[in-house]
Amino acid sequence: MINPSQIKEHESTSKKDYLISIQDEDTSIYMHNFYEYLFNGNVGAPVHEKLQNGAKVLAFRCDSDIWITKVAAEYPNSKFYAVDSTIPDSSDKFNNITFIEYNVFKKISFPDNEFDYVFSRDKFLLIEKTIFQEILSEIFRVLKPGGISWLKAQNISYDILINFENYLYETGKTEYITYRIVETQVRKGYAFGDFLIEIILMYYRSVSDYLASFMNISFGEYDDFMNNVESELNAKDNKTTIRHKQVLARKKCTHSEEN
Repeated sequence: MINPSQIKEHESTSKKDYLISIQDEDTSIYMHNFYEYLFNGNVGAPVHEKLQNGAKVLAFRCDSDIWITKVAAEYPNSKFYAVDSTIPDSSDKFNNITFIEYNVFKKISFPDNEFDYVFSRDKFLLIEKTIFQEILSEIFRVLKPGGISWLKAQNISYDILINFENYLYETGKTEYITYRIVETQVRKGYAFGDFLIEIILMYYRSVSDYLASFMNISFGEYDDFMNNVESELNAKDNKTTIRHKQVLARKKCTHSEEN
């Protein structure tokens, strides 16, 4: 279903960002269906009425086009923009979607206060702490006052993972933050369990050069570590779970905008 060649390394100066380029149809559909199941639908924020009436939406680093094409079809009055380091081949087939190739280490190519809704999931895992705050600030720069962001909180840095909301507050641009945690079973026989095991093993083996250095261990030690992970995930008594954190944040309104 997936192979290591689907892992893309995006580099700017000395910074690296690894992502799964989910152009494989089966993989991208599974990933989309999993998140739709996990978060009870495609629109994870209270923006249904605004999308129906017509809104401007930014999908930040969503290289699979499944989410954005489904939501764009459901809300034809809204305009959707997807930015990522790769764009899908089907990028010219949708009247209300614009795909834009984007370098994550640079400024988002939109003016301030441009979007009603910003959506991003599965794209913060290996973003380094040194630029994490800059990326959040960029997301809220282009979000309109009163606009909503939907972000999936994840990172290999424990500090970022635990303090995700604090980093949002530190942008100085948020007035309301809420979150929801959903737990899933990563074991055979459970919903999406086999798929999650495959994704986890493939992805973490494919970024061994980054994670071995991050964990301060040798490549051989990392291989041993991953072999142990595989054995544990495939064991009959495996009880592994993953906690997925969905964070909703609203951008501050000025006094004049509130009135």
